[in-house]
Amino acid sequence: MTVHHNLLSLAGLLRQRYVRPTPFNLFTILRSAGDEVRLHSRFLAALLDPLRHSLGPTPLRGFLAQCAIEDFVLEDVRVECERWNMDILITNARRQAVVIENKIHAGDQPDQLMRYHRQLRAAGYRPVHVRYLTLDGRDPQADSLGDLQALEAEAGSYAALDYQGDVMPWLSTCMGHAALDPPLRESLLQYRQVIQQLTGNDMDSQHLATLADTLLQGDNLKAAHDIRLAYDEALIRLQVRLWRALRDRIEAVYPEMAGHPHGDSWRDADLEGLCRAYIHRQRGNKGYGLYYRVPGHVEDICVGLEVEHAIYVGVYCERAHHPETYRAICRRLDEAEHGGARNDYWPSFAYSPEPLPLKTPTAEQLARLGDPEYFQYLVSTMTDELARLWTLLGD
Repeated sequence: MTVHHNLLSLAGLLRQRYVRPTPFNLFTILRSAGDEVRLHSRFLAALLDPLRHSLGPTPLRGFLAQCAIEDFVLEDVRVECERWNMDILITNARRQAVVIENKIHAGDQPDQLMRYHRQLRAAGYRPVHVRYLTLDGRDPQADSLGDLQALEAEAGSYAALDYQGDVMPWLSTCMGHAALDPPLRESLLQYRQVIQQLTGNDMDSQHLATLADTLLQGDNLKAAHDIRLAYDEALIRLQVRLWRALRDRIEAVYPEMAGHPHGDSWRDADLEGLCRAYIHRQRGNKGYGLYYRVPGHVEDICVGLEVEHAIYVGVYCERAHHPETYRAICRRLDEAEHGGARNDYWPSFAYSPEPLPLKTPTAEQLARLGDPEYFQYLVSTMTDELARLWTLLGD
């Protein structure tokens, strides 16, 4: 029996010993853990607002320090969600501004961050600080960021933030301040659990410490290095398997839709390389997927399955290039009471049946992906929803 096998067996035994059922969490009962607007932005905005809880300006002061924003005056502070389409906007009596663009799963829009900065500057705010908050601390696409990284000090600043490295330490500090406010402290604790699940850092501290100590014994650390490399390879192969299963079911169950492939769909020879670049977070790696033209529409309007943080299902039509068609598609979707989010590229997109992150899945999500029955359910649900959209727009 190899060291690798022994180590995996031991890790499995430790997991049986330490892992407990997922605790009750009001946030994930009422909203999806990935709901960036109605869950994350609203909760963060409420915590940052000195008038919404017993801690006054303390959380806001701590967050500004975490963001390296100095000299923001805490006088007549106003914290708003979705003002001018900005996820979180913080302003004060001196017309200073902080914009937080919160990205859990949604993609960037062209000129988005630069547009927010110009809009606030035109409204008389100076300086304007822009913070881009994601699960992994990545920067936005270049066409969204614009020239923000070259701002003069008087104009403001830009930085990328991440939930694990920036929000989690701040939340822990806030929990300490909330010791005498049990409802707030419990809310912070449950919200922190949501972040731990989203970022794949939800292992119990004692479990983590025991496993780390085990890795320091004998040759276990070298074996763990090999397993880590193999884990990434397994994620790549799992995603390749998922994409091929999606394509195969479309061809078998929906041959009419399969007969209208769009040229931007991945090609079989390129699929493994695309998945590898995605898992390894190589710069310049863009979204990819399966797309199908809708009869009666121009070539670049299609339904598709595309991966960003997770695979989503939607309708692709650029508002800037086809404004009338975009509006017509939105009307058709609304009349059919079709749910889902909407941006300038996708009149509708949704994670169906749930957002499953393919870079940083949690242990529970890995268990579901490894279950053949759930895997088939996932493939069926996504392809059925795609075919429903294709049929709806083609009628």
